[in-house]
Amino acid sequence: MELTDKSTLLSLLKEHNIFLKKSLGQNFLINPYLLKKIVDQLDITREDTILEIGCGVGTLTLELAKRAKEVIGIEVDKRFKPILEEHLKDFNIKLIFEDVLKVDLRKIITQPYKLTGNLPYYISGSFLGEYLKKGPYAQIMVLMLQKEMFERITSKAGSKKYSPLSILLSLNYKYELITKVSPDSFFPPPEVESVVIKLTYSPTPYNILDKDLFYNILRIGFAQRRKYLINNLQRYLPQIEWKALFKDLNIDLKTRAEEIIPEMFIEIANRVKDYEY
Repeated sequence: MELTDKSTLLSLLKEHNIFLKKSLGQNFLINPYLLKKIVDQLDITREDTILEIGCGVGTLTLELAKRAKEVIGIEVDKRFKPILEEHLKDFNIKLIFEDVLKVDLRKIITQPYKLTGNLPYYISGSFLGEYLKKGPYAQIMVLMLQKEMFERITSKAGSKKYSPLSILLSLNYKYELITKVSPDSFFPPPEVESVVIKLTYSPTPYNILDKDLFYNILRIGFAQRRKYLINNLQRYLPQIEWKALFKDLNIDLKTRAEEIIPEMFIEIANRVKDYEY
């Protein structure tokens, strides 16, 4: 069964009385060339374990299963269970019907592994934020993201879209834009443009003394973007001599969080760690 064929997909959905939910970002890939490109970018071998987020009817899942040792699929919509179980019965597949935001990946997968999926906008920020803090980190990720989310996670210091998420990504992965994706590559076509991005695990050598403290400083620093960074941090840890710390690090007191490079945020957190707070 060719799941990238629109008429085949419609028949399958009708057979199982499934109406797609916009709230879940259910836009299914109907571009076979794009499907092949995603699979190829994962560099799959017969020894690989692949984690897929959002299996849907199994369009990508099936192609992964043909090449990998094992595929673990997470799908929030249980209506697709009979379709997935039928089409994937001959392969080594583990299906988990849960909200990925409520799944502890450390309990369902061991490294090394690779990760892929079409991440709807409503979960992409939350998922990537938690994933980049906790792992377990995939060797390679090939993700379909809305263009806006791609720009957000790959932005640099000085950009209005620069955020804790882009900092966390830069500390763990190198990225490559594989291709832009037009809405007509999906059914139903979304109202936004998407991209396919490849992320290769490449952690920076910088030593973060207290990761929870570092994450909190990022969160608080960007909480009110238009305020000066020192004002945000003083409210979080008023006992710290922030003016002296900023002077020692040669940071202007009128600097905002969006102007600070990732390495300097690490240095700020490590200096704070040395205080009794």
